[in-house]
Amino acid sequence: MKKFKYSFAPDANAKGGVEATIAAAVSLAFLLIASIVSYALEGNGGTFLGAVGMFSFLLSAYGFYLGIKSFSEKHVNHRYSIIGSLASGILAVLWLALFLVGIA
Repeated sequence: MKKFKYSFAPDANAKGGVEATIAAAVSLAFLLIASIVSYALEGNGGTFLGAVGMFSFLLSAYGFYLGIKSFSEKHVNHRYSIIGSLASGILAVLWLALFLVGIA
C-alpha cells in the first residue's frame, strides 16, 4: 500500500521576509557599533556617525517595506516576514527618535 505524505505547513520561506530580517540585523549591528563608537568618542562622532545612522535608518525603513510586501507571496512560510517587519519597524522608530533628540 502506498503511503502519502501530507504537509500543511509551507516549506519555503518568503524571500522578502528573509531580506527584511537581514536588513534589520544589519541595522541593529550599525546601531550597536555607532553607539559604542559615540560613547568612546564622548559624543563627538561627527558626520561619519551621522551618515552611518542615516544609512541604517533608511535600511531599516526599506526592511520594513520588504517585510510588509512579502506578505503577498503565496504558498510560503511568513515567519521571517513577521520577524523582519517588526524588527525593522522598531529600529526605524528608534533611529527616528535618536535623530529627533539629536536635532533638539
